[in-house]
Amino acid sequence: RSVLAGGIARAAGPEIRVVDLKGLEAALAAHKGQGVLLNFWAIWCEPCVAELPDLLEVGRQFRSEQGVVLTVSYDLMLPGVTKADVVKQMRGFVAARRIDAPVYIYNASDYDAINQRFGLPGPVPVTIALDRSGNVVARHAGKSGRDSFAALMHKALQQPGAAPDASG
Repeated sequence: RSVLAGGIARAAGPEIRVVDLKGLEAALAAHKGQGVLLNFWAIWCEPCVAELPDLLEVGRQFRSEQGVVLTVSYDLMLPGVTKADVVKQMRGFVAARRIDAPVYIYNASDYDAINQRFGLPGPVPVTIALDRSGNVVARHAGKSGRDSFAALMHKALQQPGAAPDASG
């Protein structure tokens, strides 16, 4: 067995952090000037997990145009789970699925504040497009796919005040 077999250097994975609404707002503020798709999901949500590959592919596709994907996990909302357990589970999930977008694990005593802030319907998945100024410009509730994510990203990347693309 090669000495390198178990110790191959690899790039660090994406940021995984437990945040409250204030922490999430700070993360979004760090991406001002970029178009953002903010995806709300959970490991236990089958449609959420099913759409992740398409979401991440769109994020990579638009990276050169200053498009970014951020994800907000609701995995701490289940009763009886601990932060340490959820972070450990998320690290394994992210590594196994080769997720390359930041994961913010939402932690609050209730979800009313975040639902109100982002106009969320409650159930996940939900994806919100935020423009370069941080304003919500579009949203999709329920499972989505590559074309829908790309359309959301186009909306997120439009210059404020720009007319929608009328070509075609």
